[in-house]
Amino acid sequence: MKKMIYYEDLSVGQKIEIGPISISEKEIIEFAKKFDPQPFHIDKEKAKDSLFGGLCASGWHTCSLYMRMLYDGLLIDLASLGSPGMNQIRWLKPLFPNETIKGELEIISKTPSKSKPNIGSMIIDSKVFNSNNELIMTLQSISIVRRKN
Repeated sequence: MKKMIYYEDLSVGQKIEIGPISISEKEIIEFAKKFDPQPFHIDKEKAKDSLFGGLCASGWHTCSLYMRMLYDGLLIDLASLGSPGMNQIRWLKPLFPNETIKGELEIISKTPSKSKPNIGSMIIDSKVFNSNNELIMTLQSISIVRRKN
């Protein structure tokens, strides 16, 4: 087990790389059938005539893959207390079968809690890139992290 990472251990401007993780056609279809059954996520033939030109992952599936990379790359060792949510999510390009994605996080602000001195919040900008290093998703999240003292 690595050393626990606390609020004070991270700084504004710090960048953290996460991933990679890959996705298969089968995973795209299984996720979409259960959670986002639009034709371009579950039917290869119908997807050819879509705006995307082929079968692609649901944006929510892309977010789930991002969350897995975030956990493996940071949260597993972070004194995280959760998140009140996202400020924004943008899906810029589709994620296609058999692609591998990676991410880059940047801490853009930190605010110690005034009412709870043992915690602080951070705003994190994230970018997700596909196999061709093209930006496919951006998001901004808020994290609540335990302080050392």
